Amino acid sequence: MKAKKILSVVALAVTLAVMATPVSAKGKIKVYPYLRTDLALITALNEEMNDFAIEIRTSNGDLVYNSGKVSNSARFNKLFDFSELSDGKYFAVLKSKDKTFLKDEFIVEDGKVVVKTLGEEAEAPLAKVWTKSDFLFVSYLNKSFDSYTLKLKDEKGNVLFETSLPKDLTYSGKFDVSALPNGTYYVSLVSGENESSYAIRK
Repeated sequence: MKAKKILSVVALAVTLAVMATPVSAKGKIKVYPYLRTDLALITALNEEMNDFAIEIRTSNGDLVYNSGKVSNSARFNKLFDFSELSDGKYFAVLKSKDKTFLKDEFIVEDGKVVVKTLGEEAEAPLAKVWTKSDFLFVSYLNKSFDSYTLKLKDEKGNVLFETSLPKDLTYSGKFDVSALPNGTYYVSLVSGENESSYAIRK
């Protein structure tokens, strides 16, 4: 299958700079239908902070998009118009400096990304929470533009800190936790009755 021309629409800026560090994986890349439009969002996180590039390839390996080198950022967000792509299977690829690859498979039909099943979508917000030295880092993708509250709790469930987060598509924040003693803590992202919790260790 030969792909037609692809048209990139607009790059999305990250709210704050993120200082990502290697944890258990080298990053992630995902392709989503963008809200109730015909556009698609490709978002990628490179946890190693190396220069990287984003590619879109057909199932046969044909290249239909290359971002060029992404420098001085761990995150990539961009909206695409796939209306000129042929129907079929594609791969969004994160190509890092050390030649490792991360892929997300997606299907295009009638110029749009096929909506993933509910089970595949059950990861909102798509978040990452980690610590380094005396700082807590929080980064997430908020596809529904919901309002989120961040809560930091100790092992007994006492709320030590609480703040509202911006209703932006992407958010990356850095919090000073130097005053806390070493131990296990829990970070919660709360929206209405939905809550996602992450255990961290300082």
